[in-house]
Amino acid sequence: CGPKHSVLKTVPGWSTAPGVCEERDLCTDTAGSPIIYNPHTALSIEKQRQRLPVFKHRNNILYLVESFQTVVIVGETGSGKSTQIPQYLLEAGWAADGKVIGVTQPRRVAATSVAGRVAEERGAYLGHEVGYSIRFDDCSDPHATRIKFLTDGMLVREMMSDPLLKKYSVIMLDEAHERTLYTDITIGLLKKIQKKRRDLRLIVASATLDAKKFHDFFDLNESGDPNKDTCAILTVEGRTFPVDIFYTVR
Repeated sequence: CGPKHSVLKTVPGWSTAPGVCEERDLCTDTAGSPIIYNPHTALSIEKQRQRLPVFKHRNNILYLVESFQTVVIVGETGSGKSTQIPQYLLEAGWAADGKVIGVTQPRRVAATSVAGRVAEERGAYLGHEVGYSIRFDDCSDPHATRIKFLTDGMLVREMMSDPLLKKYSVIMLDEAHERTLYTDITIGLLKKIQKKRRDLRLIVASATLDAKKFHDFFDLNESGDPNKDTCAILTVEGRTFPVDIFYTVR
């Protein structure tokens, strides 16, 4: 995961995160490192982040994470929840004292591509402050990584050696609506862990999600008093992006 020359650097409007290994042919690489098209490259990274719909909910998200054990976030496609929420948590100090912010993705390509984008926004090499862990590929540093993207299966594997996930302060389940086998196993085990670790925060995020169902599942309040709920719901609007269609000349 060290810095290497990328052929993508020569394509206007396209970029890769620092440290992402790019030595494959551009036309044949279909399962390699993340390729990102960004029409706002003229703007600074900070300006690009502020343009995302989730930005205006930053303080509200941090308040809910501080106040509730579980936060269910319904964020429409394009809201920026996958890349921004982990950074908000890092900036708020949730990765202090050697703790790690974990973000699960149901697919390997999602874990690597989102990690690459977040590393680019942080100005860090992938595998240091921001890393990922997927099957057969661990691009993270146990001493330096503060935001770690991983598949659901890899988190289950970590639970085998660390049942209470003691190194994590917050775990974000992204794309929870896909409900893969490992996603459901992870959800069930995390609820058990929360009963033992009241300090562990959980964020369940998705674009299309039955929020009430997840709220009722994770809410540990048995008193019937809504003021004692341990789970909250937040909805973040999204935005659509223009799509251009290009045709080859016959």
